[in-house]
Amino acid sequence: MHHHHEQSWQNQRILAFSFVIITAYMVIEFLGGYYFNSLTLMADAGHMANDSLSLLLAFIALFFPHKTQKYFALFNGISLMVVAIWILLEAIVRWKNPLFINALPMLGVAVMGLLVNIIVAWLMLKSDQENLNIRAAYLHVLADLFGSVIAIITGVSAWLWQIQWLDIVASAILSVFILRSGGGIIKAVMVGRYLGHSH
Repeated sequence: MHHHHEQSWQNQRILAFSFVIITAYMVIEFLGGYYFNSLTLMADAGHMANDSLSLLLAFIALFFPHKTQKYFALFNGISLMVVAIWILLEAIVRWKNPLFINALPMLGVAVMGLLVNIIVAWLMLKSDQENLNIRAAYLHVLADLFGSVIAIITGVSAWLWQIQWLDIVASAILSVFILRSGGGIIKAVMVGRYLGHSH
């Protein structure tokens, strides 16, 4: 029981801290995207907004009974799938109307984004991964981490070789990964795999 209480307290701290970091950076990234006229960064800030919502939901869910927690996890799983579809639709739009990327400023913000996501993902690995809400929030952060990697690859290829289509292909691959993650969370809730430790 003592261990469970300690784990619960650690989960709360990790989720609260992660939420603050992600939300603060989301604002910076959105402003960066707006200022540098980069739709990629603004879209990534949108994904980060989803991350911070997911972290907030996982945090709130910790204070609810286990039976109620599964509804939070279900919502988190669905929101992962919504993000995946959004990225895919965005990629299709970009394919039809390619955007000129302001590479260097975008690269700077994308690298910062990657560092933020790495820190948060590392923090969240220390939390209870058996809890479906925490697992879903972690997957959101992981998806965003890959998004930052894609943004960096896109920035470098646009800057050095003027290759613009890489972003679209990589985004489509990323959306498949997120879709599978979201589906996995929803399936786990549906088959009644309960959340966290029930000591």
